[in-house]
Amino acid sequence: MAMVTGESTVTVTREEQHQDVLARYTPAPGGERTVAVELAWCVIASGKYKGERAIEVRLDGRRVGELTYLMSQRYATLVGDVQAHGGRAGCAAAITRDARGLQLTLLLPRDPELVSPSPVVDPPTVAFPVPAPARAAVPVAAKASGSTFTKHRAAWITAAAVLVVLVFVSVINSNNDDTPTRNIAADETTTTTTVELPTTTPTTPPPTTTPTTTPPPPPPTTTAVVQPPPLQPTIEQPAPPPPVEPAPQPQCDPNYTGCVPIASDVDCAGGSGNGPAYVKGPVQVIGNDIYELDKDHDGTACE
Repeated sequence: MAMVTGESTVTVTREEQHQDVLARYTPAPGGERTVAVELAWCVIASGKYKGERAIEVRLDGRRVGELTYLMSQRYATLVGDVQAHGGRAGCAAAITRDARGLQLTLLLPRDPELVSPSPVVDPPTVAFPVPAPARAAVPVAAKASGSTFTKHRAAWITAAAVLVVLVFVSVINSNNDDTPTRNIAADETTTTTTVELPTTTPTTPPPTTTPTTTPPPPPPTTTAVVQPPPLQPTIEQPAPPPPVEPAPQPQCDPNYTGCVPIASDVDCAGGSGNGPAYVKGPVQVIGNDIYELDKDHDGTACE
């Protein structure tokens, strides 16, 4: 919602029909409650301007009153510009309590023609990447041992077979050297010697060990000594000028000479108008007769 700044107070009408909505923000006795309201369009249901378009006031999305026909015409361009930029017009409002119940007063710009609504920009859409499915981890030790055995399986089998043959040949040669000499005197006796071959178990060569490389030691750390900057002389700063009080805002409508108050509607004192504000004439119309005080359009009102 595009909030417009306000310097002038504008009275809301028909809020007596929506006291249940305003009751959610009832102020403390003697105080007021500031809220943010939305300005939208509605059709006047009764009275002199029945069927004309007016500005409706909404609180939390619910109707709480409307502006008079003249005030709606005054701020129609401002509300239309905000909606043309794709936004919703809003402003600050004050809720007070009096003998008639809860009353609502808006804070709107004094000159709506000078207000430039800001465009409404949608927030950017951020695309989040979809993570890839996790893969099962394979133990490093099992992977390394399995790949080494599979790669050199034929070499291990060949080496074991050659080792068994060499052991067998060595045993046979040792048995031939240790054969006993036949006794000549006992030629008639035949002696048979049985040699038992020792049982041999093939030996598996030890696994290959990969030498571990020791990383070089880290370089020595040198700490730089930073000299503190020289002390600067203290210079006394001049005292700041006193704040300038803002000029009081005028309380009279600039469309008339003489002091015509600024209100939701102004009528001539002593006439048949219902206010809420009155002015005692005569007054001169120098701009737009927004309160329709000059009935005969001769430039002088409330004669």
